[in-house]
Amino acid sequence: MAISTSHLFVFLSIAAIFAPSALATNYTVGDDAGWKVGVNYTEWAQNKTFYVGDNLIFKYPAKDDNVYDVTGGQFHNCTIPTDKNATNTGHDVVSLTQPGRKWFISGKEGHCAKNQKLVITVMAMAPASSPLPGGSSSSPPPPPPPPPASGATRAVISGKFGLVAMVVGILGVMIA
Repeated sequence: MAISTSHLFVFLSIAAIFAPSALATNYTVGDDAGWKVGVNYTEWAQNKTFYVGDNLIFKYPAKDDNVYDVTGGQFHNCTIPTDKNATNTGHDVVSLTQPGRKWFISGKEGHCAKNQKLVITVMAMAPASSPLPGGSSSSPPPPPPPPPASGATRAVISGKFGLVAMVVGILGVMIA
């Protein structure tokens, strides 16, 4: 049975809504070590490129730690903000919604001073790989970014599998 134009429109609309979230990367801060004293978060972040739409996941025992989203000054001075509450679930997901610098610290006494803090730069959405008008480009395309850390890879594969499953399910309903 052929797919009608209205079914195709519905399918493409749903795909357009879910595609950006399927392309986002989930980064577990500190990878398997998680969020704790003794991890070099500067080293952890140095080979990663963070984009708007990606998520940071802070994992730690909930009763033992927390996370504050802070300013650059608060980060450098390990100042706990008085106007914000800490996230403290032990599985805190922070969505990166704007490009620019982002700073995070632990609010547990002494942890930030022991370098339990993270600074990253968030880039605007990843550019689409489309040719320039006229069909040619003046320079070769840039090399692909380095592969994400193991935790991020699992999240991306899982997210893309979910999108594929959804598309197959919708097509099955439309064809039946």
